[in-house]
Amino acid sequence: MQVLVRLDKDLYLKLDRLAKVLGVSRAEVMRRALKEYIARRERVESKTRKMRGIVKPKISLEELEKLYQSEGF
Repeated sequence: MQVLVRLDKDLYLKLDRLAKVLGVSRAEVMRRALKEYIARRERVESKTRKMRGIVKPKISLEELEKLYQSEGF
């Protein structure tokens, strides 16, 4: 599968330099970067989900929405 990505000139030059240093194609650098970005996001989302289980709200979401509506928010 192919994806077209537009980069500004500065970012493109950095990508090109990194590819040369690593001895891989620019596409390979992009693949690696995207994999790393997704992995980091998944770890953050996992931590957030775990934290939600630790903190117990005092009121429900519905009660909070009613409170905001009654206060004119």
